[in-house]
Amino acid sequence: MANSIVALRAYRDGLHLIIRPHLSITEIEAAIQQEMSRMNRPLIGTSVQIDLKCPTLKEEEIAYLRSKLQDTYNLTVRSIESPDEQASPPIAAAPTTHAISQIADVQNSRDSEPSRVVPYTIRSGQTEDFPQGSLIIYGDVNSGGEVRAGGDIVVLGALRGNAHAGMNGRLSAVIIAMELVPLQLQIGNYVNRRPIDQKPRGYPEIARIGAEDIIIVEKFVKF
Repeated sequence: MANSIVALRAYRDGLHLIIRPHLSITEIEAAIQQEMSRMNRPLIGTSVQIDLKCPTLKEEEIAYLRSKLQDTYNLTVRSIESPDEQASPPIAAAPTTHAISQIADVQNSRDSEPSRVVPYTIRSGQTEDFPQGSLIIYGDVNSGGEVRAGGDIVVLGALRGNAHAGMNGRLSAVIIAMELVPLQLQIGNYVNRRPIDQKPRGYPEIARIGAEDIIIVEKFVKF
């Protein structure tokens, strides 16, 4: 379930911890713990900006929050922005800290690009390419099969073979599968090889480029 109090988002200038209107600092602390538990890997040493959407936090509460992030999660707080001093919101980019030369709205890109529906399973030795946009597979991608797309790849089944999203260099592309147990994932020129004995987790997962410019895999909730 999406966290309604805090959200961890990546922008062109790095990670932002967005804190929405709240009832208490205890609630915020619990929500941060929930958000961190959703991450597929620890973010040790990553810098984060705190964006306060709630002007009712006291100075001592802000200081406690900064200390909590640093001591408990080993995050480096680079700045804190409050509603009174916030400039225009940061420009959303791919879910990564990697600097992208072309600034584009990711959601608009998804809405406007073409997509191809593949109504069958990709079997061993088969390859499905669609560099013009996204691929939606109504089936599995078996071990030895491969799918490549210029945009996103969505597998409404098990992904056990290879998948390459963003094959034209689009780093905001993602790979989603109901069972994500691939031989290899690639987004742009970033590659992730999961353990051979990786077992299905029992829920849909999404792979994307995350902090520190590596592919992360986490539970899929929504875009």
